[in-house]
Amino acid sequence: MSYDKSFLTSYARAVSVVFLLIVVSVSPGSAQDPSGRPNPKGKKPPTKKTPPSKSEPQPLTVTLTVMTDPPASQVFVNGQAHGITNDDGKLQIEKLPLAHYSIEVRKEGYKARLQGFQAGLDSPTLVFKLEVDIDPYLKEFDSLMAAGKLAGPETPNALELIGKLTKQYGDRAEVVRLRGVLAARLAEAAAPVIAKTVPDSRALSRDELVRGLDGLINSLALRPDDNRTKAETAYLRGVLALRDGQGSGGAGDAGQGGGEGQAKNTATSARTEFESALKFEDSFAPARYHLGLLLIASGDHAGAETNLVRVTQAEPRWPSGHTALGAAYYGGAKFKEAIEEYRRAIAIDPKYAAAYAGLGLARWSKGEKDGVKDIERAAQMDPSIAVPHLNLGIVLSQSKSKKDLARADEELKKAIQLNGNNLEFPNRVAEQLLTDLQKKKK
Repeated sequence: MSYDKSFLTSYARAVSVVFLLIVVSVSPGSAQDPSGRPNPKGKKPPTKKTPPSKSEPQPLTVTLTVMTDPPASQVFVNGQAHGITNDDGKLQIEKLPLAHYSIEVRKEGYKARLQGFQAGLDSPTLVFKLEVDIDPYLKEFDSLMAAGKLAGPETPNALELIGKLTKQYGDRAEVVRLRGVLAARLAEAAAPVIAKTVPDSRALSRDELVRGLDGLINSLALRPDDNRTKAETAYLRGVLALRDGQGSGGAGDAGQGGGEGQAKNTATSARTEFESALKFEDSFAPARYHLGLLLIASGDHAGAETNLVRVTQAEPRWPSGHTALGAAYYGGAKFKEAIEEYRRAIAIDPKYAAAYAGLGLARWSKGEKDGVKDIERAAQMDPSIAVPHLNLGIVLSQSKSKKDLARADEELKKAIQLNGNNLEFPNRVAEQLLTDLQKKKK
């Protein structure tokens, strides 16, 4: 086949254009798969992703808000100072990692407070209320107690200090504890006074009774719900009433069997106090003992017997209790029972003169004439007491012998002399016997 030159030239051009189009279509910018084949959908080939660089994870934290009363308090976290609360008492601690912490708040003049805190995912608030530091007052209280400065009139004293602390910090546990300590100590100081009033109130001066009563009143002010202190307070009021009324005729010692009693208002006042004491504490033997003596003095020997039996049951080692019960029996003409009680008293205390005086009178009244020897023994045993002389006067005044009557006169006058304040019996009992004796002599 032969071709002309112009045809070949045109054909060559056409092939060149087609080849160029093919080259352009498969160039790197065209869509193709990784093998170089064209991508029929015209999508870009996937690119290989570079993995992200590894880094430390950010820790979880919380914001802790601390509120303090008073404000301007210093906050410590695990012992390290972390700031001071503002005028509103607020401090925020930010970016606190999750962990357990000890949060402490301090301020001069106040007691520090420490609180544990477990930081979680919430943003919590801790509230601290600080208490005033009263340790210096506590040391002062201990010093006053050690020195025995419990109450006035001496100042400063523990009672005065407790009053101040109660007014300012009455609900504080330390102050409540100190009130109890002082109340107990004041009541303890009155215990020896109470103990001495049972066998012989003459062993106490009026001032001693007043001091004991004042101590109980102060104790009751500190501990108003203590029934024992209420009972003891009422009891000493009753004893003091007897003491103040003895100038007009006392209730008398039980050794001689009682007497007329004292002035009506004094006896009523004292009896009311003793009965009040027993309402607060029914087992309070001293109050029941003195109530029994008053009942003897009023002539209520049965009532006295009931109360004094209970005294001897509660306090079987009190010789005065058995002597008083002997007097109640004597007043009720139960001479055998009286003799038994007086002898029980003597078995407990062989030197208890009042019991011998009562024993002699009961034996003589029962017809045992040598009972006079027991009365005389009592007078020799304790020359300071008046009851033996009164009882001798009673016995001797019944004699027909002028010698015995003369001696009876002497004994009765001596009894009045020794019983100047009517502490053992109403003196008018002896005075009436003297009057009867004078009539008998005529």
